[in-house]
Amino acid sequence: MGHFDGPDQIFIGNGQGLPITDSGVSSFLSPLNSTVALKLNNLLHVPSLTKNLLSVSKFAQDNCVFFEFHYDHCLVKSQGTNEVLLQGVVGVDGLYCFPNLKLHPLSTLLSSSAAPPSTSAELSFSSPSAFKTNDVNNVVMTPSLPSLWHSRLGHLHSHVLKLVLHQCNVSSSNKNVPEFCSSCCVGKSHRLPSSVSTTVYTTPLELFFTDLWDPSHIPSHSGYLYYVSFIDAYSRFTWIYPLKSKVETLTIFQQFKAMVEL
Repeated sequence: MGHFDGPDQIFIGNGQGLPITDSGVSSFLSPLNSTVALKLNNLLHVPSLTKNLLSVSKFAQDNCVFFEFHYDHCLVKSQGTNEVLLQGVVGVDGLYCFPNLKLHPLSTLLSSSAAPPSTSAELSFSSPSAFKTNDVNNVVMTPSLPSLWHSRLGHLHSHVLKLVLHQCNVSSSNKNVPEFCSSCCVGKSHRLPSSVSTTVYTTPLELFFTDLWDPSHIPSHSGYLYYVSFIDAYSRFTWIYPLKSKVETLTIFQQFKAMVEL
């Protein structure tokens, strides 16, 4: 564990600030599916806290999962497959907790996913003991990075972030390049990505995908503003029909259907 680089604190409900002494990352294997590793990013060691608390939104974002809360237990499921990866219970203090999870150093886990590494640490999110430094001496440490300021300042562009840090006299190593920001990508997305399909198509014309492209700002030489495409799921062969108006779509589809059914 390394000393936490920065003056940040954790603020609790009464407004009191609790100092952060260390930070790091770790991971653990799902107790219900040993092939799935779940990440714990930006772990903060706050000796004054008596509970190991987990951010629901951050954990869900980092691992592509979602939480399902019931009156006496909770489930953590994969966004892609709905598979249950974790099951928690409600403790006597009313908090949802995941007891007896085995933490692993991230580098060790990635190098050997078949068998758990010999050096691992027990971590219970409902444990009354604080997150001790000597209990997680194999956790990979991360210092204060520009990516943290990127999040704190509202997800600034990297160039603007460098200017702001320079103007505020905040030291930042040139070697620390901001990490890929999934929040920025999700913010630009209109929906969650589709789950991976396991369906296999064995013959041509078994299934088609179609898409109607929205109007172009500039019409073509012949006056076309739209096009509709039909893609064969088996061969990926594609037919494209230019359109002058959306109302032509049904007629084009009927012509296409008659052609492929000959």
